[in-house]
Amino acid sequence: MKVRYRNGLLLTLFTALLTTLTACDVININSRQPGEIPFKLVGVDAGACPMIMSIGQQRWNIDYFGFYLSKPEVRIDGKWQRVKFRQTEWQTADAALLKFHSLCNAPKDANDKIILDVSEELMKLATNLRFTMGLPFDVNHADPRSQPSPLNDLSMFYNRQNGHQFLRLDVSQNGDENYTWSYHLGSVNCPSESSEVAPEKSCAFTNRVEFILPMTQLDTQLDLDVSVSNIVAQVDIKDAPSCKFVSPELPPCNKLIQNLVHRPWIKWQ
Repeated sequence: MKVRYRNGLLLTLFTALLTTLTACDVININSRQPGEIPFKLVGVDAGACPMIMSIGQQRWNIDYFGFYLSKPEVRIDGKWQRVKFRQTEWQTADAALLKFHSLCNAPKDANDKIILDVSEELMKLATNLRFTMGLPFDVNHADPRSQPSPLNDLSMFYNRQNGHQFLRLDVSQNGDENYTWSYHLGSVNCPSESSEVAPEKSCAFTNRVEFILPMTQLDTQLDLDVSVSNIVAQVDIKDAPSCKFVSPELPPCNKLIQNLVHRPWIKWQ
């Protein structure tokens, strides 16, 4: 009886310890760093790989989708305060790259969050978050081979004259992958001697898009939804030509840039 009691007591203690460790592991896995904001791609088929979304009556594979963010700021007591990104392989202090298309098949090559280099106390005081989709002029046109990650990502670079792709979207029709469509947004009409020479002054169309998102004070568990279907809303991508570094005054680029500015394609969950 004494031995059975000890074995039972040991089993009980072991079970309690295992439960405690498991609970701690769950807490650690789900915990966030201060200033960490996940982005979730919405409107895609759950479990599909590659990612598939519906646009109109058609289904499209998301072959590439990424964009740069820069100039993060928070508003506290009515005043904008510039903050920095925490430096990682996906962020410099001033710019971050989000890439979604590889999340399901190559997650190490994808990034679906930003991390601001701020304290939780500061985030609790913020009433707005502001950032720019795009890159500053000097960074945009610099040689990517001499820049830190993620600014050295050649898949997001066009040439020295136009610079980086601020947003890149490549899709192919599901079931007919030979039919493709692309939206590559960056600065255009940049005065330069050639495509491999950086311009000395600003481009005619910088094509940077600013976002201001309201925040609830004391809420630091923030998540953002990203909608590709809102980016291409009212554009028949089955028949419309691709828009790759084309003037935003020409269709369908004019409608696409309007969607980026006026439609809530990035919003809080």
